[in-house]
Amino acid sequence: MAVVTRQRKIPKWKIEEVEDLKKKMSENHTIIIANIESFPADKLHEIRKKVRGFAEIKVTRNTLFKIAAKESGLEVSKFEPYLTGPNAFIFTNKNPFELQLFISKFKLKRYALPGDKADEEVVIPAGDTGIPAGPMLTVFRKLNVKTRVQDGKIYVTEDTTIAKAGDPIPDDAIPILQKLEIMPVYIKLKIKVAYVDGLIIPGEQLQINLDEYRNDIAKAYQMAFGVATEIAYPEPAVLKVTTEKAARNALALAAEIGFITPETVQAVFLRALSKAYALASALSGKVDLGIQVSQVQTTTQEPIAEKKEEKKEEEKKGPSEEEIGAGLSSLFGG
Repeated sequence: MAVVTRQRKIPKWKIEEVEDLKKKMSENHTIIIANIESFPADKLHEIRKKVRGFAEIKVTRNTLFKIAAKESGLEVSKFEPYLTGPNAFIFTNKNPFELQLFISKFKLKRYALPGDKADEEVVIPAGDTGIPAGPMLTVFRKLNVKTRVQDGKIYVTEDTTIAKAGDPIPDDAIPILQKLEIMPVYIKLKIKVAYVDGLIIPGEQLQINLDEYRNDIAKAYQMAFGVATEIAYPEPAVLKVTTEKAARNALALAAEIGFITPETVQAVFLRALSKAYALASALSGKVDLGIQVSQVQTTTQEPIAEKKEEKKEEEKKGPSEEEIGAGLSSLFGG
């Protein structure tokens, strides 16, 4: 007697679902898997509307996604660790970092649950609460909310903060907040992983601190510009700084060695005058120079390229033999 084996008929909707997933996989370079466990369906719908036009969010079974990925030639083994629990699958051609940043900007809110902490200041506003007077008055008093009874309902007489950002939300306040439609808790779609043309990027690596990123780029630019200036890299913006620096160094050198040209004559004489003043100040009261040295100006302008550190060091050490010689020469026309 022949044994007849029956093949289980696959529901039409599953076949259509797999085909739809395969189509999306072929049309998009990036696939993102997001955890939607305990994530409110209405909030997911809000995100779906926000990304419409450049990304599509689809909630489907992990097994169907796995079949579609396999039939599309994708590396299923890379997905498997993330195909647990309820997931939403996002198909897009956008950069996954850009999409993560876009989604993270949404301040989606939900009602408070026992044990929640406030993500923003929780204020019960003044006005009609719509709550009938009765046992709830005790709850308002416990929360230090000033009230009065009017037309059989509880009225709050002034705005009252019951929790600041980061503080636990009092459990007694939860039904009141729900009645007043106050949602003090933020929720975010938690991205598990992104798959980009065969590359797997874990969700935590998609989160970018823009301020730190800007600072890193600025620091890298400054360091690169410093190196380029040092080696005189032939780039207009770099050469402008390099030539100015070279001109300052040349002027400082000319002033130091007394090399006189129409461009350096002022710097040379200012340098000589500065040394002369320094020498006169050092010898004042010890040698009669035949000149009045009552208030020696030790801060006479020197060439731009002189560093403040060098000036301080010179003042500490006193004039060197070379400076004394140069100063005497300047004073007596030598």
